[in-house]
Amino acid sequence: MIKTKRRLSAAVALSPLFLAMFAAPASAATVVDVHGHDTKALNSTYARAVAGIGVAAKAEDRHAEMLGLEGGSALEPLAVVDEADGTRHFRYQQTFRGIPVWGEHVVVTENGKGEVLNLFGRQVNGLAADLGAAKANLTAAKALSIAKAGERLARNMQVEREESRQMIHVDDKGYARLVYVVSFFADKVGGGEPRRPFVIIDAQSGNVIERWDGLTTATIGTGPGGNAKTGQYEWGSGGRYGYLDVAQSGSTCTMNNTDVKTVNLNGGTTSTTAFSYTCPRNTVKSINGAYSPLNDAHFFGGVIQNMYNAYMGVKALTFQLVMRTHYSSGYENAFWDGSKMSFGDGASTFYPLVSADVAGHEVSHGFTEQHSNLTYSGQSGGMNEAFSDMGGEATEYYWKGTNDFLVGPEVFKASGALRYMCNPTQDGGSIDNAANYYSGLDVHYSSGVYNKAFCTLAKTSGWDTVKAFKSFARANSLYWTPSSTFNSGACGVETAATDLGFVKADVTAAFAAVGVSCNGGGGGGGGGTPVALTNGVAVTGISGATGSDKLYTLDVPAGATGLKFVTSGGSGDADLYVKFGSAPTTSSYDCRSWASGNNETCNITTAQTGKYYVLVHAYSTYSGMSLTGSYSTGGGGGGGGTVLTSGVPVTLAAQATGTTSPNYTLVVPAGQSKVVFTISGGTGDADMYVRRGSAPTTSTYDCRPYLSGNSETCTFNSPTAGTYYVNVRAYSAFSGVSLKGTITP
Repeated sequence: MIKTKRRLSAAVALSPLFLAMFAAPASAATVVDVHGHDTKALNSTYARAVAGIGVAAKAEDRHAEMLGLEGGSALEPLAVVDEADGTRHFRYQQTFRGIPVWGEHVVVTENGKGEVLNLFGRQVNGLAADLGAAKANLTAAKALSIAKAGERLARNMQVEREESRQMIHVDDKGYARLVYVVSFFADKVGGGEPRRPFVIIDAQSGNVIERWDGLTTATIGTGPGGNAKTGQYEWGSGGRYGYLDVAQSGSTCTMNNTDVKTVNLNGGTTSTTAFSYTCPRNTVKSINGAYSPLNDAHFFGGVIQNMYNAYMGVKALTFQLVMRTHYSSGYENAFWDGSKMSFGDGASTFYPLVSADVAGHEVSHGFTEQHSNLTYSGQSGGMNEAFSDMGGEATEYYWKGTNDFLVGPEVFKASGALRYMCNPTQDGGSIDNAANYYSGLDVHYSSGVYNKAFCTLAKTSGWDTVKAFKSFARANSLYWTPSSTFNSGACGVETAATDLGFVKADVTAAFAAVGVSCNGGGGGGGGGTPVALTNGVAVTGISGATGSDKLYTLDVPAGATGLKFVTSGGSGDADLYVKFGSAPTTSSYDCRSWASGNNETCNITTAQTGKYYVLVHAYSTYSGMSLTGSYSTGGGGGGGGTVLTSGVPVTLAAQATGTTSPNYTLVVPAGQSKVVFTISGGTGDADMYVRRGSAPTTSTYDCRPYLSGNSETCTFNSPTAGTYYVNVRAYSAFSGVSLKGTITP
């Protein structure tokens, strides 16, 4: 909280958003994506503003000042993650007058010098105008009663873990109001109808604003495992079939250790007692074609915890994992209820739902809830489901050394699987492109967008399931927020991959394949599935309604010159946007032509090698228009440059503010352990950009440290073989700067 008038007056000068807040309509709150900030400018402006009063002692106050939060608003710390290099990640909940703003987190990443490197999430401005002096007319207990009444709970329903919390909710039209966010877990006596309702209730009128079901579905011990489809195997027989990690007391073995406790519900719903048996071999119990779901659940629980620890450096959950088997009778599902996993025994469609990927899926819902807490509806709900599918595949890979990108084939009695990550539409309901998303689509079906992006990335040259999972899991842990969308989530994965030294452009391409772009704003990717252009061949008869988008691509070879994109003919008014490497939007592009009518031209002076994306945006309804992309081959282009020698520095020519150095290249052979690029020394402020395969730009790169001064480093661990391009841009005029690329075998 900003505590003095002196500090508040300084904060007013910090951010354009702070000033823009007062220009917003008085009747509506304004939601701002903080990822759009220029962090270097933010650091510089803040340093000047507090030069006379000093930096705020607490990080949350400093960051609130930087973002220009209005009076009464504050950032409440939720988590801080420290990394070995001094980087710190702060996750905050925005509050207003001490009341949390529902669904909105702000994530700030700082380096060891306290400079902001990245911002994720959304802040809400203008809350005072909407809320005034509003107070709740309802009590928390009354809101809980309203929520329960709306669920029409039968008399035989058992309810537990009730929560009713006063918060501020901002609707899709930007109107803020006081609400209660109510949740609880309910199930009938004997089980079989579990649900976890979330209900948002107006704290003044008692009206229900929104509701959804948050129930997320899908070393001495020995004994049988598997089912009729997988065949029986024996735990403790060696290889990937290791011993069950159980506690032994005399001749009694209990399925309980530091990481995992396994419970036999035996057709019930409420037990929390760890299952015990006579050592060393458990044979309890064979059911519905499976040989011992208890054994499978206990072993896979350990695999999941070990997988997260190996890949992420943390356990899947911050508390002991509880695996409850034999839930209810004939229950054909598995679920995470916010505190534990429950697995049904299946019936006619499924065997008991305990397999490595299904177990990994359910536990990964717990990982999400304890980190980004993605809301289980809308696009964030699809991301939530997809991440759990990824967690299932990572579990399978960690256990077997391979995975199939199929969800639950081992427990599905028929041929096939529940979901197909590489071909989502194969299940008959899932989508595989953000252009096909619509409000209200089941989260299991909208998961196809991120599932396909994950599969595409994992199968990209230089990648595998582990690298892809690490990138998505790090984004979930550090950069996603409850309100993340397909596009904003992609920004998080790109940043995570860059943190890990992986190739950012590969992540961008994987998301482009499903119509998602980091620069695409809050919803799906613009323009749907791209249409490929052929050099010099016009696409004719193009039309579109006001506000609609159409997306095209053109593959440009090395050495191409004279690259240009032209629209012409027809009636109406269409505008042209072009970008290399990812889909442009009306606010992010390399070239924009937006004259009146349909005659637009984008000339690309120096063509890069690779894919150009072309967006045709309907300023007003148009028809009968043609589009041509063309280039000449032979000589020029391609982004070549001076060749670096590993470990040998070169001194860059001085650059004026806003100008960019020539390109430098370093050829990295296959099988190297690391490649590091550094700039250092001199005066001014230089920014380094690195990209594999073609020259980077200020909007397309694999690494951009973007720090104050001239000391910057880009590290690529286990780098993909190829030519790496480097250039250096003058944020402010620089001279005497040294550039070096070093390959470590």
